[in-house]
Amino acid sequence: MVALWWGMSLIQSAGIQSLKEGLFKLKERFDGTQGEPYIVESNKFKALYFDSESTQSLMDMQAPIRLVVSYTETMMGFLLFHADPRKIAMIGLGGGSLAKYCHHHLPAASILVLENNSKVIALKDKFHVPQNTAEFQVLEADGAAYLRNTEEQFDVLLVDGYTKLGQAAQLCSEDFYASCLACLKPNGILAINFSGAAGLNQVYQERIDRVFDYPSVLVVEDDRMNQILFVSNGSGLQASAEDLLGRSSTLSKTHDIHLARTTQNFLNQRKLDAS
Repeated sequence: MVALWWGMSLIQSAGIQSLKEGLFKLKERFDGTQGEPYIVESNKFKALYFDSESTQSLMDMQAPIRLVVSYTETMMGFLLFHADPRKIAMIGLGGGSLAKYCHHHLPAASILVLENNSKVIALKDKFHVPQNTAEFQVLEADGAAYLRNTEEQFDVLLVDGYTKLGQAAQLCSEDFYASCLACLKPNGILAINFSGAAGLNQVYQERIDRVFDYPSVLVVEDDRMNQILFVSNGSGLQASAEDLLGRSSTLSKTHDIHLARTTQNFLNQRKLDAS
C-alpha cells in the first residue's frame, strides 16, 4: 500500500491525469463502505483501491509484470540475501504485483499467496495474476492463522497485508512474528512493508527483534511513505558491504528493479543501527 498523495504524484508524472480524476469521481460512491476493493484505470495504468485515501496496487497496462510502485522493488531486496528461493509465501495479494514478478522471474520457486479478502481475489484476473497451479497458489486465508497452524517452511516470507484501516492488526503482534520465524527455513528471509505514516514501526521492529536472534534492518523509502523491514533467522543480513554490492550488480543484469538503491539504503541503515 502507498499513500494517496504519493500515488497521485506518480500518476501525474506518468501523464495519466484521467486516473486521478476517475478516482475522485468514485470517492463519494465508495468511501464509508466496508472497504470493498475497486479499480480505477486509464489507458496506461490500472489501480486497486479500498478507498480514496490509499493506493493498494498499481499496474502498467503495457507491462503487467513490471513493478511500478517503489516499495515493491525494495521488498524484492530479499534477493540480496536469497537469490534463488524455492519456496515463497506472501501475505496480501492486492493487485498481485509481487506475486506476478516472482512467478515470472523466479520460475524455480513455488509461490503461495494468502489473501483473506475474497473480493480482492475476485479481481485477480483483471491484474493478470496467474491461475492457480501446483507451483502457484492464491488461497483465501487469514495469513496470521495460516502461519500459526502450518508446518510448512519457506525460504522467503513477504508481508504486505493492508485493509481500508491500514495494516492488519493481526500482522503486527509478537505472536505473529514468532509464527513467521517458525515458518522460515534456515537462513530464510522475512520482508515486511510498513507504512511510513503509521508511527508504530519502531514498536513493531522492537517486537521482531525480541523474537529473532539476528537484528533486523528497517529500510526507509526515499519518499519516506513506506519502510521495508528485513530480518533473517540466519546471519545473511550481516554480509559485508562488498559482497552485497557485488550481488546487487550481478542481480541487476536479470532484474530491472532498483537493487543498487536498495542495497545502498540497506547498508546506510545497517551502519546507522550499529553506531
